[in-house]
Amino acid sequence: MLIGQDFDKIEFEFLGLDLLEPNSFIGDFLIFIVAMVFAYKTFRFGKQNVFFVNWTYFFLIFGVGFLLGGLSHLLYNYWGIPGKTPSWYLSILAVFFLEKAMISLHQNKGRKRLFLTLSKVKLGLALVAALAVSIFVDLEADYSKGMQVPTINSTIGLAATLGFLAYTYSKKIKGFKYFLISVPILIPAAFFQAMKINFHPWFDKNDATHTLIFISTLFYFAGIKSYAKYVSKTKISENA
Repeated sequence: MLIGQDFDKIEFEFLGLDLLEPNSFIGDFLIFIVAMVFAYKTFRFGKQNVFFVNWTYFFLIFGVGFLLGGLSHLLYNYWGIPGKTPSWYLSILAVFFLEKAMISLHQNKGRKRLFLTLSKVKLGLALVAALAVSIFVDLEADYSKGMQVPTINSTIGLAATLGFLAYTYSKKIKGFKYFLISVPILIPAAFFQAMKINFHPWFDKNDATHTLIFISTLFYFAGIKSYAKYVSKTKISENA
């Protein structure tokens, strides 16, 4: 176990390419596959339902972001820092659609408009801040600094929507407890990254974070599936 510093990156050759961090690529690729499956299933729950449509966009962008993130680890010798930035921007955009999905269920039209406006402002500020970091911060020295803005953006967005709003909705829709559970699952990830807690060269801080993200994603879909059942039952009772 190593704390405060990282293990040397795992290197290997394949098809004449000098590749790095196969463990990180595997973790990112698994999240990509799961996200694509959940995007498909969520879209089928309700193609005209704003909640399901925005969650679908979330899973699609979220998944593509992790695929690019995995490739940026694998191909770092070729892509360098520029190869990592697309996944940072996509993570910010993905959280925006998650926020839109959760806000769409709010019953108060005035607060819904306010929350959507705040979400859009936060999106703009986060993208500008991420761009500023890319331009003015020496990411070659420590590229983990580039993840700070996306991490802060995600923390605020998830706490507000999967925390506060999900708690509010859970009083009526019991299945929203899954969204609530997903929030504390991700908390240790911040410590793994900030303190550089690495358990093993083949299971470092990124792998630990990927594991927690994978688990939280399962809870996201559990909450979505539960709401789909709620919508179905509501329609049945209305037509009875």
